[in-house]
Amino acid sequence: MTGGWVEKYPDDVKAIAAAGHDLGNHSENHKHMSQLSKEECKEEILKAHNKVKELTGIEMNLFRPPYGDYNNTLIEAANELGYHCIQWDVDSLDEKCMHV
Repeated sequence: MTGGWVEKYPDDVKAIAAAGHDLGNHSENHKHMSQLSKEECKEEILKAHNKVKELTGIEMNLFRPPYGDYNNTLIEAANELGYHCIQWDVDSLDEKCMHV
């Protein structure tokens, strides 16, 4: 979930959580994370995290980098925040998403 998606579809976020699914963080602004500093990575993760926590009370711990773009700086930042970085094994079609 990006921060913009959480803001645009709060009822969907709540429904996904209520159905028992894990909630995954996908950053605040869907940026190329490998181009950011460690602090900027943390900010991208925490902004979306805090929106979901405020809405659902859930502390997310899964982060999927936008575009699958990551480096050691992002991994370190995510780990320091208690997150696990994940990838995917099917095409996410990120490039076709309309981002808020």
